[in-house]
Parts: sequence; C-alpha cells; structure tokens
Amino acid sequence: MPDAPSSDAPLDKGGWRRAGLDRRAATGPAEQHEQCRGWLRHGLDAVAAAGAGVVSLYLSRGEEPGTLDLAAELEKRGIDVLAPMLTDGRGHGVHEITWGHYHHDDLRDGLWGIPEPSGPALPASALASADLVICSALWVDRDGFRVGVGGGWYDRALPHRRPGAPVWAIVDSCEIVDAVPHDPWDIGVDAALTPAGLVRLGPATRPE
Repeated sequence: MPDAPSSDAPLDKGGWRRAGLDRRAATGPAEQHEQCRGWLRHGLDAVAAAGAGVVSLYLSRGEEPGTLDLAAELEKRGIDVLAPMLTDGRGHGVHEITWGHYHHDDLRDGLWGIPEPSGPALPASALASADLVICSALWVDRDGFRVGVGGGWYDRALPHRRPGAPVWAIVDSCEIVDAVPHDPWDIGVDAALTPAGLVRLGPATRPE
C-alpha cells in the first residue's frame, strides 16, 4: 500500500489528494471491512460520549471511510442525522449548501453516486441544529487541518455550524500526519475518528 507523503515533501493539496486517493484505492476488501467495523464501533461510542442528539454526517461512497452503517445505527438509536444533499432530486446539482434528514429507507443517488436523503431540502443554516459535525477527509494533520477531495464544500458549510459544536473527520489512523498544506480560509477539525478510536487534534494537543 502506498505510504503517506513525507510531511516535509514539497506537495501542494493536489499532490496530497492524489496520494490519498491512491492509498485508498490500494486498500483491499478485507482491510476495508475491518476499518468499517472500527469506525462503527468507535463512532457510536464517541457520539454517545459527546451526548449528541443531532449529528451531521456525510454519506459515503466507494472507497471513502464507510459511514452508512454508522448513520443507520445512529438513526436506530433515536439520533437525528443531517446529511448533505448535492442535487435537487431531478439529477441537477445544487450550488447552495443543502442538508436533508437521513432515513435509511429513503435515500437516492446524488452527484457522482453519493447517497443523499430524498426528503425536503434544508438550507445551509440547518447545520446550526447539529451538536456534532462529522465530515470527510483524505488526510488530517496534528493541528486539525484537513485535505479533502476538493471543491471546498465543507469549508463553505462549516461556518454555519453552532458556535462550539465540535467537528470530526473520519480517516484511517495512518492518514493522520504531522502537517498538510492549508490556506487561510481552511477550517480545522477538532478530532479524527479512526478505526482505533477518536484522536484529539489541534495545537493544544501537541507536546511542549
């Protein structure tokens, strides 16, 4: 499996993004299955410990860290799940940040095959109802900066969260690195949810 780029390698976000996608493409089905079991188990424990009644959670596709089992189990436990909606339901992409209430039996394929809720669309401000935001990432660093797949969707969405609501990224343990490139407008995350558990991030977590 490809290694993570060296933290001092002169790579831009595009280079990190390509390395992350290559790494995930090389992950075999058995390892993916074990990872998903870890994300589910530790995700449920971490959400319960956070006392979250409303969770914003992306719905995974392909080689992304699997979240569909986590979303279904959270729903079963009475937790409201907000998921991104990228289309208007007629195959057309929406440019605004849009959310929907997740129901495991009421999903449709959105852009690029990403599952999304089929119910009413909610505006970007709906994110303020979430007690916890769990977003996607290819890499995160120890200061909480993330590299995603591109497009800046979460960088536009996160300013609408409630002040103080934590943000976690779901990654594999080896996708936490010392440093990734970031821009002034990038919004950091507070923790990484890995198959081995929740890892706190941010400058305060670095050793003196």
